[in-house]
Amino acid sequence: TMQRRLRNAAIGCHALLTALLALEILTPLPTAARLLVAAIVVAPLLATLPGLIRDSRGAQRWLAALLVPYIGGLCVEVVARAGAAPLLGAALLAAVTEIALLLALSRAPRDARE
Repeated sequence: TMQRRLRNAAIGCHALLTALLALEILTPLPTAARLLVAAIVVAPLLATLPGLIRDSRGAQRWLAALLVPYIGGLCVEVVARAGAAPLLGAALLAAVTEIALLLALSRAPRDARE
């Protein structure tokens, strides 16, 4: 159904965002400090994944709110680097797409949900 497709797309965006952020932080060479920063940055995203997979409305709403500072930070970084950070640009696109999908999912009528 459409709800399932939207949820699967949101999960895909979530996984892509998490991977891109970790990759950007760990590139070019993973160090202990970079590993720590990557863990701190992606931990909230990983913590919300089970609720997103379960299709929990509460988790969807909480995740949508959580994405706001990620989007803000990514906007600042993309502009500050004058577009010279393609991974961050892709992460920003994934985050904005995910928040739009989450807002659509969290407001869907209950009888239309699986």
